Amino acid sequence: MNAIVLLSALVIFYIETSGQRGSIDYFGQRPPADSAELFAKGLISTNISEHSSPVFSPDGKTVLWTIMKMPSYRTMILEMNYENGKWSSPHTPAFSDTSANEVYPSFSPDGSQLYFSSNRKTEKTDTSIKGNRLWRVETKVNGWGIPVLLDSVISKGGEYASSISQSGNLYFTFGRFRSADWNILLSEKRNSLYSSPTRLALNGAGYEDGPFVAPDERYIIFESQRPESMNGSIDLFICFKNKEGQWSEPKNMGAKINSSFSERFARVSPDGQFLFFGSNRSQTEIAKDFDIFWIDAKIIEELRNGN
Repeated sequence: MNAIVLLSALVIFYIETSGQRGSIDYFGQRPPADSAELFAKGLISTNISEHSSPVFSPDGKTVLWTIMKMPSYRTMILEMNYENGKWSSPHTPAFSDTSANEVYPSFSPDGSQLYFSSNRKTEKTDTSIKGNRLWRVETKVNGWGIPVLLDSVISKGGEYASSISQSGNLYFTFGRFRSADWNILLSEKRNSLYSSPTRLALNGAGYEDGPFVAPDERYIIFESQRPESMNGSIDLFICFKNKEGQWSEPKNMGAKINSSFSERFARVSPDGQFLFFGSNRSQTEIAKDFDIFWIDAKIIEELRNGN
């Protein structure tokens, strides 16, 4: 009997402590439930326009996001680090080029690399290239590696938000600034090489941007302005992959997330618990910028099940 009691105690201890391992400190915020709530007011969501959701490293020790300064449309990435039980102040990452526009940080699922979009110059600048290109930087124990331009098969100019699967497949946006035609592309990784990008069937005739793909590629979330949007605004949509490996028709993520305002920048936390997104629903006549909201990620399975 004593052995059974001891075993039960060990099981309970394991369950209770395993939920704490690798847990992420979300700035002491009370977790949201069935409705979207403003995230980290005054810290992440500020009076400066946020131009990406926060992306947390899988170990919970780093978070990065983008801000956009208006009316210049200047973008820059900010970073915070979790050390000795508290978060550092926001600062520019060591890999940043402060003379360039940089945006849309995205960790690989294992946290070993960070992808981002930048119009920084290279040693061999091609003056014919316009817009941002995709860059990659390795994470180090004590900081960051040196950023490298992504494979030229993929990044030729005009690449923005990206998301990486466990297999290394890269989903990203191609578009031109102030153009209405933006599309989500896929480049598959085969034997350490990227394939030529292909346009996903989920794209419509106009604007699609900001893809987030689940690490196992079960679903993809993206922003779009299409007839199924609420009041013609930019909304978040989701597609699920079927048994044949094909994407389902895009589904509007519904009123728990979308509104008559614009919703963008979807990202799911690495622990799978929360969905982050940007919205300008809280705008006033003075401040019309984007803030960051979060909601319990169970809404994804609810949408999969048709609820």
